[in-house]
Parts: sequence; structure tokens; C-alpha cells
Amino acid sequence: MNVEHWDAVVLGCGGMGSATLYHLAGRGARVCAVDPFQPGHDKGSSHGETRIIRKAYLEHPSYVPLLDRAYTLWDGLTEESGRDLFVRCGLLAMGDRDSRVMQRQAACYAACDLPHEVLDEDEMRKRYPHLGIGRDWGAYYDPLGGFLRVEECVRQHAQGARNRGATLYVGESMRRWSIDGQGVRIETDRRTLQADRIVLTMGPWAVTQLRALGVDARVVRKVLFWYGGVGIQSYGLDSLPCFLVGPEKGEDTFYGFPSIDSRGVKVAEHNIFLDDRVDEPREVNRALTANDEPVIRQFVDAFFPQLEARRTHHAVCMYTMTPDEHFVVDVHPEHPQVILAAGFSGHGFKFASVMGEVLSDLALEGKTEQPIDFLRLHRFQRGAI
Repeated sequence: MNVEHWDAVVLGCGGMGSATLYHLAGRGARVCAVDPFQPGHDKGSSHGETRIIRKAYLEHPSYVPLLDRAYTLWDGLTEESGRDLFVRCGLLAMGDRDSRVMQRQAACYAACDLPHEVLDEDEMRKRYPHLGIGRDWGAYYDPLGGFLRVEECVRQHAQGARNRGATLYVGESMRRWSIDGQGVRIETDRRTLQADRIVLTMGPWAVTQLRALGVDARVVRKVLFWYGGVGIQSYGLDSLPCFLVGPEKGEDTFYGFPSIDSRGVKVAEHNIFLDDRVDEPREVNRALTANDEPVIRQFVDAFFPQLEARRTHHAVCMYTMTPDEHFVVDVHPEHPQVILAAGFSGHGFKFASVMGEVLSDLALEGKTEQPIDFLRLHRFQRGAI
């Protein structure tokens, strides 16, 4: 078997991997990616038609500088591809004032100078009469928010990488990788690759790597729902922004998107404490179970009172969760030729554009100017942020 030599090999060509391949190829690196599935597939975490993007980041203000760069890069990919990848329709964060959504959104605005409107219950009811708004709710309107067309973003990064000379080995599975001197050896079911650097962007298949580095990661199953029916015209893109809702005090968070096609509104919940744990990503249950829909349907019926909701579609994806719900982006502590990006914890896709640039930096230069210190592995030795 012939051994191919590359400057870098990217394992996994989903959201993060396709962006990394794009940036590495753009810098003139001889680079390839290996993935069992075609770019834009529905077997991992980067699918489901849309993903919210926002600069006012309730997960932690340290993400905001990365988002500034991510916005610039998404705009660049949109212009280059000529495709409608990034839709700025605004974002409404709303709910009980003691909910996680409202408390953390307030903290982000206190820490970061970002444009927003503060809405009280009366203003919300006036502006959004078609929504079921709870008593004494508050809201923040983010004019910078919107959504990314997720599969198309992945495909455009992959195509852009090809246009820059990258090779994609799709339909091909990695059997093993190992350190080989100053480089890395990768064996797939079809070939052997030798590389100066390897970038691991394996999504839910990265848990083994994370655990080997002392990160107690897990994969959970998440279900996305779409609803149409009589009254759906009240919830289209012209009258409804993307939304984050904490309807009650505590952690429960629902999120969703206006109706953009015949499937109707898209809705899901972000409470990871009640989710199904996934031991083998290839075997995740993609059928609906008895416990999947009731809490979503209760929210939909309350939040969209003018909609006679009828489920039109569902999709299953996976979150790869770290203990602190923040990403892991770093050079391997023992093997500098290995770069790792994993544990995106259900909120990572919007960062794919800038993560591709960061991982390209780490692979080619061993460092990056982007502020990722809070995402590095050392936090698991000294405590989470």
C-alpha cells in the first residue's frame, strides 16, 4: 500500500473540520480530510437546516471576541459562495426574569458593549401579539442575531477547500492514528496517510480522545421538531425573529426559528440534564420515543397560540458535552503534532468559521492570536471558568 504524505490531515469534515480544511488549503498547505460521510450529512451534530448565531452570548462573555471574527468570516464565505448562508433576522431572548436565559443575557450585556433593546411585557405584547407571552416576562432584542443554513455552510466550506486544492476522502473510515516520529500516521479502510500534523474534528466520535486527556465528556441525543398547520403565516420570517425562551425560573431553555419553508417553525429545547446518553454515535436512535415530544408540544401550544400545530418533521442530532459546557480547543499536551477541537456542547456551530482559522493557526504555527485560553485543556487541572 502506498503511503501518501500531507502537511496536515483533518479527521472529520463536519462543521469544524470543513472550515479547518478550507483555511488550511487557503494558506497553501497540502491537506486532506477523511470522513465516512459526505459534507452536509445528517449523522452527527452539524445538520438540521438552521443554527442560531448571536453576538450577545449568555454562555460566557469570553466568546464575544471570537464571534466578532466568526461574523466576518461567515460574511466572507457567503460572498464567496454566492449563497444565502447567513440570515440576519434578529434574536429575541425572553422569559421569566429569574430564568437562565434572562439572567445570563443580562450579565453578557453588562460585560460587553453590544447593541440591544430591553423590552418589558407590555412592549413585547404590542410588538409580538401572535406570541404567548407569560406574566411579568422580560426580553432582550438582539439586532445582530440570526441563523446560519447549517448543511449549506458545511458544503460551501468543503467546496471552497476543494477549490483551493484540498482533497476529501469521503465514504472512508479512519481505523487508527498513531504518533510516528515527529509526524502522525493515519490508517483508513482504504489507504495509509503520513502527515506533519493531524487535526481531530470528530464531533461525537471524539469522546474517547477527550477522556484520554482527563475530560469527562459525554454524548447526548437531541431531537429537533418542525411544526406547520393553520395559522403558520403568523410566524414567518417577516414577523418572527429567532428566539431563546426561559419560560420559568431555572435552567429550562427552548429555542427556535421562524417558518422559512413548508416545514414551518423549528423548535427544540436545550436542557441537557434530561437527555439520553449515547454510547455509540453510529447507533443513536433516530426514531421518536414517547418522551421526546411532550415538553416541546406543551411549549409550542403555549408560545404559538395562533397556530394549530401539526408536526411536519423531526431530526436527531448529538451534543458532545464537556463538564463545563465549553469547548476544548488545544494542541495535545504530549504530542504537538496533534490538534484537538471537540466538546462543542450544543452551541458550537456558529463558531465553525473562526474555529477553522484557529485550528489552521495551531496546525501550521502552533499558536493563534485568537483568544482561546479559556477553551484550552489546562482548565480541567485548575478549575473551570
